[in-house]
This record gives sequence, structure tokens and C-alpha cells, in this order.
Amino acid sequence: MSCCCVLDLRLTPAHITPYRYAYSVLQELGPGQDMQIWSSEDPSLLMEQLQYQMRHALVWSATSDGREWLITIHKRGADELLPLGGTLRRDHETMDLQLVGALRLSGAHNWREAVVEVARLDHALRTHILLENELLAPLASVKAAEATAIMRREHDDIVLQLDVIAEIRESPDDKCQELDTWLGLLAATLNKHEYREESLLFPSWERMIAQRSDRESLLAEVRARLKAVTP
Repeated sequence: MSCCCVLDLRLTPAHITPYRYAYSVLQELGPGQDMQIWSSEDPSLLMEQLQYQMRHALVWSATSDGREWLITIHKRGADELLPLGGTLRRDHETMDLQLVGALRLSGAHNWREAVVEVARLDHALRTHILLENELLAPLASVKAAEATAIMRREHDDIVLQLDVIAEIRESPDDKCQELDTWLGLLAATLNKHEYREESLLFPSWERMIAQRSDRESLLAEVRARLKAVTP
């Protein structure tokens, strides 16, 4: 792989953190381009932070001689598909942004605009939950049985909250003040729920799908379902 950029974090300026230094360079990296990073520390935490900021658009690997690490990074182009975990994480992030937008609008008492944003979030969340319950949960390993059961219970709680919010959406403007409270509860629920899914279930699903002969069709179905509700 030919690299268009090489960054040496061992030379990071004293006034900036290695993460900020790497992120500032990665932002300038174009879709489909590659870079290498030299680091004197294990890059796992650094790459986790960078993946989050770059919306999981990076493909990376690292080698070490026991003292230093060479990280090779590829930034996916627009036509390059994310793996399962990246696809689901990106959907989480999209829905989180929708929820933040709805909270901002309801906090400003822009009820009609908030209701429109909440309706979009409702559709996206229900689609996401149905996809995980029907298509992905059955793929989990026996070791992930407890995490799967927790996910399903939390999905039920989220749907109940969405049902209450849907009733509020149909109320007159002067009754929509409850929207703030329920959106705040939903935000707290999703914060914990998404973290558990991403750390406990996504890796299990990815390992199980990788072993299946129909993995490409499964991934295509996941992407198609989520793409149908992407704004």
C-alpha cells in the first residue's frame, strides 16, 4: 500500500495531545487515501477515539517491534462499504444527532418542528430495533446470551418510551411541554443501551457473520434496511 502521508507522533508538539495531533492530520486525508502513523505507545485507545470522531470510516492495522508501533490507516471512500459494526455505529450516531436536534427544538418551544424531527427519529429507531431483534440477535453466540437478553429488554423499554412520545406528538401545542422530559429520558436510555450493544454485541455479531457463507447477503440486507430511513 502506498501512503500519501506519514505522521510521527513521537514528535508531537508539547502543547498538543497525540490524539489532537493525529486528528488534525486525518481531517485533511481525502476519501480513499492512506497514511501511516509512528507511535511510541499502544495505539488501541488512540484509534478508538479517532474512529469515533471519523464516524468509523477508518480501516487500520498496527505492527510493533516491542518498543514502537507503526499504524497503517485507510480512509474509506464514499463508495466503500463499512463493516457491520461500523454500519450500526453510524446509525446510532445518526439517531443520536436526530435526538439532539429534537431536544434543541423542544427546548426552544418550537413544538411543530420538534414533532417532525421526533417522527423521523421514531421511524429510524423502530427500524433499527426490528433489524437487531429479527436479523442479528439470532446470530449471537451462546456466550452473548445474557447481553442479547438485556438488549431485548432494553428494546422493549425504548419502544414503550417511543409509544408515550408518539401520544405527546399528537397533542395540542400547549400539551407538548412533556416532550422535553420524555426525550431526556430516551436520551439517557439510549446512551447506556448503545454503549452496551457496541461493546458487547457488535463484536459477537461480526465474528458470527464472518463464518457464514451468506455473510454478504446478510450485510447487504442490514445496509438496505438502514439506508431506507437515512435522512
